[in-house]
Amino acid sequence: MKINYIFRHPEVGFSIQRVFQTVNLGVKKVFDTEETFLPNSKSNIPAILENGVFARKKQLDINHITGDAHYLVYFLNKSNTIVTVHDIMYYSYLSGIKRKLWKVLYIKSLKKAKKVVFISEFAQQQVLNEISLKKNQYSIIPNPVSPDFIFKPKEFNTTKPVILHIGGKLERKNLARTIKALENISCHLRIIGKLSKKNSLLLHECKTDFSNVFNLTNEEIVMEYENCDIVNFPSLFEGFGMPIIEGQAVGRIVVTSNIPPMNQVAGGGAVLVEPSEIKSIHEGYKNIIANDVFRKKMILKGLENVEKYKLSTITKQYTSLYNELIEK
Repeated sequence: MKINYIFRHPEVGFSIQRVFQTVNLGVKKVFDTEETFLPNSKSNIPAILENGVFARKKQLDINHITGDAHYLVYFLNKSNTIVTVHDIMYYSYLSGIKRKLWKVLYIKSLKKAKKVVFISEFAQQQVLNEISLKKNQYSIIPNPVSPDFIFKPKEFNTTKPVILHIGGKLERKNLARTIKALENISCHLRIIGKLSKKNSLLLHECKTDFSNVFNLTNEEIVMEYENCDIVNFPSLFEGFGMPIIEGQAVGRIVVTSNIPPMNQVAGGGAVLVEPSEIKSIHEGYKNIIANDVFRKKMILKGLENVEKYKLSTITKQYTSLYNELIEK
């Protein structure tokens, strides 16, 4: 029995790849696995056809579409195909014929899968608002935290904390409001990801003490978490929010949004702010820096919360799902 993890082209992004290569670390101890990467990074009709035909030729005993390329279900054996859905936020930005076509390719296609896995209640509700699925066809399995993220105690820098922000260009990562919220707060803003021109200008206008890096290896990203004092993730929307549990696992206090799924993923172990309100983010930071007891309490709650995202826990859920398909 062999499981085929099907990934989108690496140029599209590494987030889903990182998650499922972590899942594979656990699953390959139980099953034979293989990783297949789609040949075309585009999402036009010729690219979809090319990717579909390619995936069809690579079929194994169980085909697991790890995310994004939901349309592959139309090309694969329906009886042994699983799709993991991270979110369908892009759909809300579309209109007209593009919206209708996207719904067929990325939402209605899920009805054809044997099993659909959602990474959060939020992602599940997004889809169920658009289509109906059979009760036994879908389930929720959250993303695991990589074993690379382990508790590393660090004395908090109260005079000038290092604030780690993941995501430079994407507006939904809320960097602009973060920059404004940190005005008049002594800190160093460490930004991972390429900056937009707009945010670059804003950083200089606000005279923010910052540094910026991108194209980091997994090992370098782990080090960034270990070197920071606070993880900043007041995103406007996400399907899950990996930086929340990565920060918690390392033992750093996390600032995130008081909206689903971030407030659900945080499990009471993060400082929740209103992502659209600069004042709320500002007050959240002032409280963290000034209140040592509160800060330590949040870190402990974060460490408790991350237990349910450990690789061993998530591996059991996926192996159970694969065994269910094998038995049928």
